[in-house]
Amino acid sequence: MRIALTAIMLPIVLLALVSAAMLVLPAPNFIFFQLGIAAQEWAPWFLLVLLVGVGVLFGLAPPNGLWRLINRLTGLVAIISFFVIAGMLVRGLLTDLRVRSNQPAVVDAGPGTFRLNQFALGDAAPQGVLREQNTVYAEVAGESLLVDIYVPPTAPVNAPALVVVHGGSWRGGGKGDIPAWNRWAAGQGYVVFDISYRLAPQAQFPAAVSDVKCAIGYVRRNAERFGVDPQRLGLVGRSAGAQLALIAAYSDATIAPSCDAPDTSVRAVVSYYAPTRLDYYNVIKPELAPGALDDYLGGPPEAHAEAYRQARPVTWVNQNTPATLLLHGGRDQFIRPLDADVVADALAQANRPYTMIELPLANHGFDFNLHGVSNQQVQPYVMRFLAQALQ
Repeated sequence: MRIALTAIMLPIVLLALVSAAMLVLPAPNFIFFQLGIAAQEWAPWFLLVLLVGVGVLFGLAPPNGLWRLINRLTGLVAIISFFVIAGMLVRGLLTDLRVRSNQPAVVDAGPGTFRLNQFALGDAAPQGVLREQNTVYAEVAGESLLVDIYVPPTAPVNAPALVVVHGGSWRGGGKGDIPAWNRWAAGQGYVVFDISYRLAPQAQFPAAVSDVKCAIGYVRRNAERFGVDPQRLGLVGRSAGAQLALIAAYSDATIAPSCDAPDTSVRAVVSYYAPTRLDYYNVIKPELAPGALDDYLGGPPEAHAEAYRQARPVTWVNQNTPATLLLHGGRDQFIRPLDADVVADALAQANRPYTMIELPLANHGFDFNLHGVSNQQVQPYVMRFLAQALQ
């Protein structure tokens, strides 16, 4: 029995050790990256499992022999992993966020507080419901573009709307990657449209941006049907989807919608860790460039200068640029925080309303756990920003 418990705990503890290592070391591939995100944003569960593991290993150790040595080494690894994850959790909660803003109403109330009960049990606030799934919002170039629609618990009347744009390096991913966020936003009174768009390399820039604009047109055409106020629309994007959202929100008619959409203006855009500089030669992860940028923009900037110019949000910043919230992790292993700073600089220079929040220890995808360590800190900023911009 004691040998069996050691054998069971060994792979669990080794997995925790690898996950803990990814909190302090660069991930060699996407699987290891996901383990690091899990250890950071689900840290209390990791700590609980490790604590139980240490108790089991040392309390029920085999009496002697090789298995006792394995038991002791596994217990030591569990202790090391526990303190690494606990240390990062404490640092993440105690380290101040880096905030830049010209919106006092958004930032003056400060960040959120990590609540263990919310982490474990979820948010007690009302949650929205999925009203429609895989609805076709447009047919473009022989492809059906789909949308999932989330609505508040009570029937919306002249409610603000959010169009959500997924990430995936412009050539992957899909709508519905964080349905919990959509239900949360709908619970706050927003009608949420989580959309798909055409992917690279089959559809290169600006096709995906045009699809986002098409989706805005779909929301406006169906505003009465969904109880939406067509004058209170916002965009929310993650990673590559955030770059698409920023361009769709900032650009003029030079980038046309892919369907009939006379008015594609929005009042707000929320960007989670967007790649905005599109730096072909100075990336953190080699797989992002040239591969993803080749697929999305057609090749290096020397050969596609105009595409790169139009695909950078700072190109479009002017006196009509909508209110912007930029969220980024200071330890983002895919996109540098500088990508948020350059957009914030341009918005500040143009005197447009903006807020930029950097979480010093957070990684790319920090919001995948809605109630995780990082997202609980920034969620109040998102609430206040959207309330100010769209309410």
